[in-house]
Amino acid sequence: MNVGVLVCGELGLEPLATAGTRVAVIDDLCHSPSAAAEALKGLGAECVVVGLCESRPSPELVGALCRAGAQPFGIEPVMLRGHERETPHLLAGAVAKLERLAPSEHGKPMLAAGERSRRALFSPRAMVTHAPVAILDGAACLGSTRCGLCASRCPVGAIDPGAPLPSIDEDACTACGACVACCPADALRLSGSSTSQIAAQLEPLIGHVDGVVLACRSASAAAPPRWALVELPTLALVTLAWILQIRATGTMVALAPCDQPCCAGSRDVEELAELIVAAADAADGGAAAPLHLAEPRGTADALLALMPDGKSLTVEHSASPLGLLELDTDRCTVCGACSITCPTDALSLEEGTSAIVLKHDPQRCVGCDRCTTVCPEDAIAVRSGIDLRRLRAGVIEVMRAERERCMVCGANLPPAPMRRRLRELLPQLGDAPPELCAACASKAARRPTFSGNASQLERGQATSVRAPSQSYSRKDAEHG
Repeated sequence: MNVGVLVCGELGLEPLATAGTRVAVIDDLCHSPSAAAEALKGLGAECVVVGLCESRPSPELVGALCRAGAQPFGIEPVMLRGHERETPHLLAGAVAKLERLAPSEHGKPMLAAGERSRRALFSPRAMVTHAPVAILDGAACLGSTRCGLCASRCPVGAIDPGAPLPSIDEDACTACGACVACCPADALRLSGSSTSQIAAQLEPLIGHVDGVVLACRSASAAAPPRWALVELPTLALVTLAWILQIRATGTMVALAPCDQPCCAGSRDVEELAELIVAAADAADGGAAAPLHLAEPRGTADALLALMPDGKSLTVEHSASPLGLLELDTDRCTVCGACSITCPTDALSLEEGTSAIVLKHDPQRCVGCDRCTTVCPEDAIAVRSGIDLRRLRAGVIEVMRAERERCMVCGANLPPAPMRRRLRELLPQLGDAPPELCAACASKAARRPTFSGNASQLERGQATSVRAPSQSYSRKDAEHG
């Protein structure tokens, strides 16, 4: 996107230079919509950063900029009064955000809130604004069958998990951000506020401000001197990764939620982040930009950067974007159903020549609970939380079954736990030992007795041998 910068001359700032971006200084920009429109036309920009004395641009100013060619989500106001020292970095961050605005970004039209002058009544663009909606990136989406978490988390049912991709009812969408925060593929965004845009806005601030205020636009928040204000449609977008990634650079973070339900969960996220930072003793700026805000990788990377070697941390918390897996190895049959349904490939089944191995990657696990619902043996439990020891270990083996062949026909056998379970479920297999495939076991079950070795079976001289009994007890996955 072609981005221009308009700065209010009342601020008395020194001439500004923004790399690759044209800047215009306008006397009393905050109250001169016509002059702002003419200046934007002169810049030939589709997006504009507006450096203001006041915290909010008037509806007339926004309408004039839209008439001059600015995109609906291509106007980024920046409050500069009291932040003259940080001005270059605030403007650079706002420019970087708009440069990553999708060309086709859209929202839903609605009447602009707040008081309007008589002049605004004759300007439709000043009367109408565009509310953000959830937007799906089909190329990144994992699909409804494999994932569909967004549909299950939408509180108003605005997402239809149709095949192959979910569809969003923009009229019903309230832009609450719940779907964006839970998407493990970073395939959803709210209009004008993708994670890549916010990361781009934050990166020029790191190292140049003491802290960042992440604020809901409805909260009308302000930042103290030496801090930067970053406004969002809702703080539901802010996950643990956002706070920890910023804190890992040595920059402070504060949240400014509104009093509406959309920001209700932000305090839980902030609480968990404070707990983690306190456990880390200090955030001394060991990590650096670029930031990666998408979950679950963002939180995993930040934890490993923030926590010193040797530090341990295990916590269960509803705000955690990561999951803790427990596998009951006595129940697991290594069927692989969990790995098939896992949307992030945190669970994987490797079928080698010598063994079948079920592995778990705690850095990918989002605790979505899909594996627990498909496990036929109720062998898996998942809860939201963080175990730093598991994150450091990386991919871990949670269940292994050695490859075996039928002692009669030589065919490859299913895993031993599965064979034992099949004999419990299928009475027709009788007491045939688990060293036989299903076909040979069925033949053996039709004979009066069976025992001994394969040569005896072929001669029909076998007597009965019962498979050992199996007791069930839940075990932690890491001891699999």
